[in-house]
Amino acid sequence: MDRKEFLQAVKANSVHGAYLFEGVEENIKAVALAALRGQILPEGLEELNENLMDNPPTDALIAAAETLPFLADKRLVVVREHPALSGKAEAEERLTDYLAHVPDSCVMVFLCRGKADARKKLYRAIQKHGAVVTFSPLSDAELNAWIIKSFHALGKRCAPQTASILAFTVGNDTALLRAEMEKISALCGEREEVADEDVRAVATRSIECTVFDMVDAVVAGQEGRAFSLLKDMLLSGSDRIGILAMLLRQYRLLQHVKIMQFEKKPAQEIKQRLGIAPFAAERCIRQAAAYSGREIKQAVDICLDTEYRIKSGRLNQEGALEAAMLAIFDLRHARQEGG
Repeated sequence: MDRKEFLQAVKANSVHGAYLFEGVEENIKAVALAALRGQILPEGLEELNENLMDNPPTDALIAAAETLPFLADKRLVVVREHPALSGKAEAEERLTDYLAHVPDSCVMVFLCRGKADARKKLYRAIQKHGAVVTFSPLSDAELNAWIIKSFHALGKRCAPQTASILAFTVGNDTALLRAEMEKISALCGEREEVADEDVRAVATRSIECTVFDMVDAVVAGQEGRAFSLLKDMLLSGSDRIGILAMLLRQYRLLQHVKIMQFEKKPAQEIKQRLGIAPFAAERCIRQAAAYSGREIKQAVDICLDTEYRIKSGRLNQEGALEAAMLAIFDLRHARQEGG
């Protein structure tokens, strides 16, 4: 079951039994739990009809589920981070058997940060007798719509292009996006319209966005800016292997652009096939235009060779990424000197 199906069930008041909330999108997970609370718990009686439990003994969990709700149709039992879903522990057989007999007067929700372990007995029991609700990252279209809606709740208007720029800049984590939107709204003050410049002024850039900027600097021959961005990423805690992997991914995207252009694919199809946000795809096409296909292949080979030599122990991490970047800069210098 995905989040949409679960929310539809909540609206239809057809939730019952045991659920597992898993997946990386923690903010949407919290929104879904809040929607469930709002639907089944009468206003003013929430605390009397909800149990929040951390790693409870089986007896205590079953006792909570069996307790009749007070002036309500259902009781909500929320179990946070049960070790039998992600740790080394296994659930007692009594608990896994009980999941087939959760009373109609109870909705039981197991909350797991990130992905749960599908090999666990408790996971399989919930899947068999209840439902596993997976909260995956929003698609580009869903994320843009969510950004526009969230800005509206903050009293601001946001154009689709601006929403796309924000998603590209910050990433697809809605919790981080929410914090950045609050900053941007504060910057706008009384002004209702959020502008692209507002995003660029205060939004905290993701590593992926910074790598895009770094490649822009490489394309423009701005060595100082490229290495300044690299320094920022290293100071923020990123390691060189991770940055190198993202640099390799970026040049592979440029390689895909060149191949599709050689095949005479229309620009719109190229953007769709890249599988990234439209705003990011446009930047990829602009970046690819600054290189020949041969130069992009050489850049990919430089990144691959550097990665192999680091992982095989032939090259130290320290300075290896910088050397790869200088080698990619040399591709541009060689062309300029040859021209």
